[in-house]
Amino acid sequence: MLLIATIDPILRKNLQQTLTEKGDPFLLLDEGENIIESVLRHNPSLVVVDLYLTQPSGLEILRQLREKGFSGKVVVLGGQSNQSLAPEASQLGAIQIIGRPFNANQVLGAVRVASGDLD
Repeated sequence: MLLIATIDPILRKNLQQTLTEKGDPFLLLDEGENIIESVLRHNPSLVVVDLYLTQPSGLEILRQLREKGFSGKVVVLGGQSNQSLAPEASQLGAIQIIGRPFNANQVLGAVRVASGDLD
């Protein structure tokens, strides 16, 4: 299962359409939803988390997931204003950091690489 948490409603809509067509199991979350609880409950093989999330921040979500024992793969959606957070995200186990601007195809490409699904 793939879990994606992003503040970008257009990206969520495009990802939902593409992932539904592919038939892959996924969960898309918006800011304000309990992302940490959802990850721990569903134990996805891959999490995509947006560093622009707030309360808690994307980086804090990643930190708490690691503290709570989540060992799955993580891809981080970043951007210019949070480039300085990339080293810490890497230290917390983010295997890829995608910079903005990006689109659904780029995110799904990073997911494919991260999951080893290069077919």
